[in-house]
Amino acid sequence: MSAPPKLTVRATASSTWAIIGVILLLLNGVRRCVPVALQPFTQGLGPAGWCAYVLSGFFFAYAEGYRGFQQKFSPLVVRRALLLDGDQPIHRKVFAPAYAMAFFHAHNKRKAVSWGLILGIMMIVAVVKRMPYPYRAILDAGVCAGLSWGMGATIFIYAKSLTTGKAPDIDPCLPQEP
Repeated sequence: MSAPPKLTVRATASSTWAIIGVILLLLNGVRRCVPVALQPFTQGLGPAGWCAYVLSGFFFAYAEGYRGFQQKFSPLVVRRALLLDGDQPIHRKVFAPAYAMAFFHAHNKRKAVSWGLILGIMMIVAVVKRMPYPYRAILDAGVCAGLSWGMGATIFIYAKSLTTGKAPDIDPCLPQEP
């Protein structure tokens, strides 16, 4: 499916709410991980543990932050958020963060990917929460790095779109209209 024509980019209350809502969701994840991720600074780690800690941070920053957020998720979120103007139905504006993350009003494949990701993440979180120290702390440090990168990327891409007047060049995955 082809992307809609280039749109004139401007901040609306709905687009701003979409971005803030997504950032708050990611920030909540960081808030929950930080206390566990900081435990090695009070409880200590051996040399191999510190190596794993640093490598986890780099791995998640690259895989989750750069590859997942900066190259895919954040441009999609910003593109869809910028579609929320006065012509959109009220439910899309109210649930703007969910709309921007393509949980609804997206083609079936995109909705399946969005819902599959969130359910997969919830299952991984449930498993990681049961891990003992230091393994959970090492993984949580990486997750903090990835989520922080994702928040920064989303804010940067949104701000860049507003200052340049150009939305990210990515398919917003809208459903085909009948």
